[in-house]
Amino acid sequence: MDPLKGDSFIIDSKILGEEREIYVYLPPGYEESGEIYPVIYLLDGHSLHNVVSSFVQHYSGRARIPPMIVVSIASTDRMRDFTPTVRVGWRGGEPSGGGADKFLAFLSEELFPVVEEKYPTRDYRVLIGHSLGGLFAVHAAVAKPKLFRAYIACSPWFGEDDDALISKVEAHLKEGPPESKMLYVAHEPIARTEIEDRIVKLIGVLKGNPREDFAWSYKRYEDADHSNLPLKAIPDALDFFFPGIVQD
Repeated sequence: MDPLKGDSFIIDSKILGEEREIYVYLPPGYEESGEIYPVIYLLDGHSLHNVVSSFVQHYSGRARIPPMIVVSIASTDRMRDFTPTVRVGWRGGEPSGGGADKFLAFLSEELFPVVEEKYPTRDYRVLIGHSLGGLFAVHAAVAKPKLFRAYIACSPWFGEDDDALISKVEAHLKEGPPESKMLYVAHEPIARTEIEDRIVKLIGVLKGNPREDFAWSYKRYEDADHSNLPLKAIPDALDFFFPGIVQD
C-alpha cells in the first residue's frame, strides 16, 4: 500500500480571530482519478489526524469504505470552540465556553469554501469529534443540520447545561424537516456518572423518536478508556456509515 499522502495549510480565520492549522489526507492517485470524494472533518486534528487517516487508507484500500479525504482542524481552545453554552470554569476558574455556533460558522463560511476549491469533493461531509468534540458533533447535528451528512460522537462530554441540547435533539427528531442523516455514538465506562447518565438519556431520546431518514447506532466499549476510545469506535462507525461497500 502507498504511504499516507497529505497536504497542510494555515487558514487565517476572521470569525475566530486567529490562524488555524489544517492537515489533509488525500487518497492515493486522487489527482489522476477524476473522482470526487466524501470528506471527513476531524476535530482535534493535531492528535487524531494520523490515526484517522490510517483507518481511512486501510479500509478504503480493502473496499470496506469509499476513498475519502480527511480534513483535520488543530485545536486551540477546545472549551471555547466546542461547547454550546458558557459554563462554570474548571476547578473554580473563570466561566468559559459557548463558542460552538461561532466555530460552526468558521467551518461553513471559511473552511469549507477553501477545501472545496482546493480538492475534488462531494456533497457528503462526515464530522468526527471526541470528548468535548463529541459534544460539538451532537450540537452540530441539530444547530446546523445541513452542514454534515454523518456524525461520530465519541464520549460526548455532556455537562449540566447540555440537558437543553438533549431536549433540542428530541425536538429536532419530532419536528425537524426530512433529511438523510447518520449518527454513531460511542463511549467507554465513564467515572463521572452524570456524564454517562446524559449519554444514556440521549440514547433514550434516539430510541423513543425513530425516523426512517435518521439512522443511528450506539455502543459502550467496556474495554476502552477515554484516550483510546476513538481508536476502537471510529472504524466501527465507518462500517456503519458505509454498509453497502463489499467487505472482506
